[in-house]
Amino acid sequence: MSELKLIFAGPVGAGKTTAINVLSDKPSLNTDAAVSDVTAARKATTTVAMDYGSLALSDSQKVHLYGTPGQMRFRFMWDLLANDLAADCAGLVLLIDNTRASPYRDLKYYVQEFSNLIARKKLIVGVTRSDLRSEPKLAEYEGWIEELGLQAEVRFIDARSKVDLVKLLQDFVGEEAQADWQQLLDDAEQAPERSVADSPAPESPVSDYLGENIVMKDSIVDDVLNIKGVQGAALATDMGDIVTSSLDDTELDDFIGFMAGIVPVFEQVSDLGRVRSVVLKSERNDNVSVYVEEEQVLGVVSSNRASVRILRQQLDDLLQWG
Repeated sequence: MSELKLIFAGPVGAGKTTAINVLSDKPSLNTDAAVSDVTAARKATTTVAMDYGSLALSDSQKVHLYGTPGQMRFRFMWDLLANDLAADCAGLVLLIDNTRASPYRDLKYYVQEFSNLIARKKLIVGVTRSDLRSEPKLAEYEGWIEELGLQAEVRFIDARSKVDLVKLLQDFVGEEAQADWQQLLDDAEQAPERSVADSPAPESPVSDYLGENIVMKDSIVDDVLNIKGVQGAALATDMGDIVTSSLDDTELDDFIGFMAGIVPVFEQVSDLGRVRSVVLKSERNDNVSVYVEEEQVLGVVSSNRASVRILRQQLDDLLQWG
């Protein structure tokens, strides 16, 4: 039997598990686990290894469907799928959740992470949940794709719609497939709804669209304390004035304020471009991470045993979900 492969990637809650479960002939294999971090505000479980399903295109051909976990801490699976298990795939479906605060950041991040695969395979960007928030518009995504130097189609899809997914699949493997696409579409029209565990709850957050700019509210200090390993945090202006803080040590507050003023100097004297974060790591004491947004700086004190990369992504998730 001839076999094809397709990879689905994107942030938590964008619809990867849902799409694979809906598209598969049989209930897909999911490696979901209960959520214990900031993702819990959006969904109860998340993929920790991969999703897998398959769809028969004909009696002699089928397509294997692989879904990556969305969180950075499981990114080893991204490399395994893109460079080993599905390295010979037809392409990458990048699902982007239109209800997050800055979909552009997600697009840019995942394009960078899967750049080696995108350089040799076809890419289609599927924007989900546009029924809940219509911005950004399709034209904005197309502009971002051009800005990132990519050749890729962007389309708004419903990850729960088998018709949408069959049409997407046809664009990827149509030339290689031995399939009656009209029959597959007719079958998709008649397909019963399948229970999909990874769909965000109806009350899951829909953030205000902020373009590329993220605004940190005062409540971010309390929210970030829920991240494992965080000892305290302080929000400051880009001039170093503390807005709010959970730190008991005024010297730490002063240091974070000082770092807020130093970051622009880093940008001026280095070739790093825009500096979004500075991390000071210690083998014996806590780590201090300073994250820079528009006219705002968040300082986070965390255990030296906690991963600063995971902390960065969890903070991004907090900001993306408002």
